[in-house]
Amino acid sequence: MKKLFLALLAGMMALSTMAQNRTFTVKGTFEEMGDSVHFYFPQLRVGKCKPVTGQMLEVSFDLVDAETLRVSEYRNGADAEDAEGYFTVPAIPGETLIVTRGADGKVQMGGSQFYVDYQEAMNSIEPANRAGEEFIEELRQKMVAGVPQEQLMEEYQARVPVLLQTFIDAVMDYVRAHPDQDAAAALIAELPEQIEVIEAADALLTERARGSAAANLYRKSLEKAKREAEEEAKQYALEGCPAPDFTLMDINGKPLALSSLRGKWVVIDFWGSWCGWCIKGMPQMKEYYAKYQGKLEILGVDCNDTVEKWKAAVAKHEIPWLHVYWDKDDENCDNPLDLYSVKGFPTKVVVDPKGQVAKVIVGEDPAFYEYLDTVLQ
Repeated sequence: MKKLFLALLAGMMALSTMAQNRTFTVKGTFEEMGDSVHFYFPQLRVGKCKPVTGQMLEVSFDLVDAETLRVSEYRNGADAEDAEGYFTVPAIPGETLIVTRGADGKVQMGGSQFYVDYQEAMNSIEPANRAGEEFIEELRQKMVAGVPQEQLMEEYQARVPVLLQTFIDAVMDYVRAHPDQDAAAALIAELPEQIEVIEAADALLTERARGSAAANLYRKSLEKAKREAEEEAKQYALEGCPAPDFTLMDINGKPLALSSLRGKWVVIDFWGSWCGWCIKGMPQMKEYYAKYQGKLEILGVDCNDTVEKWKAAVAKHEIPWLHVYWDKDDENCDNPLDLYSVKGFPTKVVVDPKGQVAKVIVGEDPAFYEYLDTVLQ
């Protein structure tokens, strides 16, 4: 009995020691990539900056849970605007990551067995990941060259689902082949934040891998996906219901209520000067504003801008419709983003002449213009 008790006590002490090992250590060499490296955890909003000295850097963190580490290289100090580039890796309590980034920009991971396995996992999905990145870069170059937005959207909608499915299949294949590996659990966090996709990957893991610290990474993604699904359902549930009223200051500093526009079709356009797709959509929005003049009013709701940037963007792009400004720092200001469950930009809410929400469209989608032609012609 005494031997059994001592053995049990030793086992409990070992487990306790393991539970207390929360130190995550990252070591790295960074060739020709600036003069300092910033190790940052976006969710925790903590980080450390180390100068590049030509030797291996080393920094440790006390982590309670698995987190995503962002590694950025800087010139002239840790100023976000001067970042030379960055990459992200999973940070697991108790593990040591050795990362090398050469002058070619390629990242190689090693260290504890988890990161050896994780490098293998990333290698397995690299062709699918590269294909997606090359297509996005191709679209970006076409955008700069002035290719019409409608054409770019058609290409995007035709190619992206195929590329995305290829990437999902690559991740699933690795998880299926390594169901008991912690790195496979961490790889699931690379999947798009879609409930059914993440749950399908989770089902491929063994019970042990599903209970690993690395699995917490994809569980966070799953929780986020579920929250967003709830918000999206709430947003589209507005269709057919009275449009929530709000009053904000217009560009001339006067209060403007949504309800004051009743009697016309109204598009509430949630946008910002920082939103590339919002700006890209302005020319076609202007066409439709002119096309249905007298029948249609557009109310631009600027979000997450300063007043100066908002007014400058309206002037620069010569946006002719009504504009109001949402001041996120003013607690007494109506919050239309909450009223309409806005999570993505641009979001366009079509309100009919009776003040009912007729349609909600997220993103710069040709379906928005097709819908306007249907109800306004």
